[in-house]
Amino acid sequence: MARGPGLGPQVGLLAGRRRVPPGMTLRAARQPLPDAMRALALFAVLAVNATGYLAAPWGPLLGVRSPPDSGLASAVQGVIAALLQGKGYPMLAFLFGMGLVFATRGTDAIPSAQRGVRRQKRLLKLGLLHGVFIYFGDILTMYALVGWRLLARLHEPWRSLRPRLWRACWWALGVSAVTVAATAFFAAKAGLASLASGSAEPTLAQAQGWMGFWQINAGAYLALQIPALLLFWPVLRLCMLCGVAAARLRLLTHRRWRPALGWWTMRLALPLLMINVGYGVAYVHTAAGSQRLFLLEAVGSMVGPPLACVYVMVLALAARGGQAAWCCWLAPLGQRTLTLYVGHGLLCVALFTGVGMGLQPDTAGMATFSVVLWCLALVAARASGSRRWPLEAWM
Repeated sequence: MARGPGLGPQVGLLAGRRRVPPGMTLRAARQPLPDAMRALALFAVLAVNATGYLAAPWGPLLGVRSPPDSGLASAVQGVIAALLQGKGYPMLAFLFGMGLVFATRGTDAIPSAQRGVRRQKRLLKLGLLHGVFIYFGDILTMYALVGWRLLARLHEPWRSLRPRLWRACWWALGVSAVTVAATAFFAAKAGLASLASGSAEPTLAQAQGWMGFWQINAGAYLALQIPALLLFWPVLRLCMLCGVAAARLRLLTHRRWRPALGWWTMRLALPLLMINVGYGVAYVHTAAGSQRLFLLEAVGSMVGPPLACVYVMVLALAARGGQAAWCCWLAPLGQRTLTLYVGHGLLCVALFTGVGMGLQPDTAGMATFSVVLWCLALVAARASGSRRWPLEAWM
């Protein structure tokens, strides 16, 4: 059986930590490739969040198709399910892990660790405020908690990090499989696998008054934290650990890894893409609000991250070590994704809820909103030059 190019003895050559004499700081230029990837990954998150916003917090992840008999709405929902849903947050977690390593390079260990803890505390505070008052599906809380625990692993010797990566992989696979199996069991046990569930739960779009909005939003955010910790922690931890390893090995930018990236891409891209296309087709043909759709979304959370891994490899190969023009073009937005993420939530509140304008666009309109917002943010980011946006400056 053919074997792919391994990471083998090259790992030991690249995984070591550079030693910096006390009092000295080596500042490296910011790499455009991770920033460009971050901008693209955030687009996936914004598109999924916006498409499902009118049915949030307890409706389908991609909302209720509107108009229900529209071919365009079906196509938009199917494309988002197949290509974007479940792909953005693993990529951002991977890049988050890379960023933790980049933030400590060329600095003294103790000040670097203190700065890392301070940043995670600020991110946790921001996540709590964002989740309670703006968007119930906040991911910053989880990134802060997982990243905080990961700070001690940033410069762990490779002989310890490698088995840790394998254990994290098995944990993530196991938890995902158990989640799907448990969802299928309870749906079948209740006899509701094909029946539409009740739609009496209030939505953010129906909220009247700020207290009503916050009650719905904060209630959903707090109720989802324990399941999120149980189900998503292993996946996010695996993605961040992979990001740590990739940053230390220069896996995405050094040309010695391109043959291995190309080998894996050629063998994984087509089957994983077909699986996710199948998921997208099934999503479109499953009734909104049914327990069967709930089960299908659990399957989507399992098949999405592997395709996100392929996305990372494809982008790394296309970037030519980060020298491609598109990397430099997208990098300014990737440096400002925190403000854009929170700003997207604020705009959704202002435009689509009862405490705002109460707009009710169709499925294609919500997707268009995400595309337009992302493009405008890219133009604004490129025009900002070296000026940081508010939340990046605060962090």
